[in-house]
Formats: sequence, C-alpha cells, structure tokens
Amino acid sequence: MRIKPRDNTGKWYVSRFVDNHNHDLPPAKFVEYLPSHRKISDVDIAHMDSMRQVGISVPKIYESIAAQAGGFNQVSFTKRDMYNEVRRQRALQNGDVNAALRVLANASRVDDRMFWRNGRSQEDYKLFGDVLAFDATYRKNKYNIPVIFFWGE
Repeated sequence: MRIKPRDNTGKWYVSRFVDNHNHDLPPAKFVEYLPSHRKISDVDIAHMDSMRQVGISVPKIYESIAAQAGGFNQVSFTKRDMYNEVRRQRALQNGDVNAALRVLANASRVDDRMFWRNGRSQEDYKLFGDVLAFDATYRKNKYNIPVIFFWGE
C-alpha cells in the first residue's frame, strides 16, 4: 500500500494497493502474540524497575506481574519482552549512542511523523507541524539528564 498527501488539503489518499501481498489474518486466539499487540506499559516497566533494584530476577518479576493480572494469558507481553526492555535500559544507561539511535529509528518506523533532520524537514514540518529537538549538551545540564523539546499543534 502506498499513501500520498493530496495537494494542499492536508488529507491523504491510498495511491496504490496490491492485494496479493496480503496474508491471512491469524486466528483470534493468537493475536495477543503478535509483536504489534505486545506492549509493556509504563506502569509495568516501573514495577519491573523497582523489583530489579532490590535484586528480584526477571522470571520472578514476570510471574509476579502475571499473578497480579490474573494469569500469564492476561499479560500483554512476554518474558522475552521484559529481557529486551532490561537490555535496552542498560544500553541507554551506559551512554550507548547506537542504542539511542536504534530507539529513534524504531520510533520513526512506528510513528512516521518522526523524521531525521535532512532536506525534507521543511516540507515535513509543513505537513505534520511537529518538531522534536534534542539538547546537544547531553548529560551536561544541572540534573544530568537529556532535554527534549516538543512543539506541535
């Protein structure tokens, strides 16, 4: 599928659709296992972080969250998702620039309104009206944290 903007109207339209590239949808009982449906909430991440700080292992944390949710089938993510979140947090804590770039690249795939600074930026801003700016003095401010500014309509 290809989507394009209409001339100066701010609306989009499907310019190309190829049906034979589609596949059958999975049965409803398997939908929860699709990556698009697996998400660790901010609350669960905070819960996991606090439990990890006191030395509780990821499998035990996952069991605890599952027990609170009413069973493993009620949890919206897998144990592997938790391990991936721990790995992502460690990489960012260690100042891994490549990890930060991977997070941004993934965010731009998930939200196509996010873009890299390049020649198209002016046109993108006209279409989307949002800006994401990073403080170039990363970890240099008073609180030793990055600063991100958001502008939008």
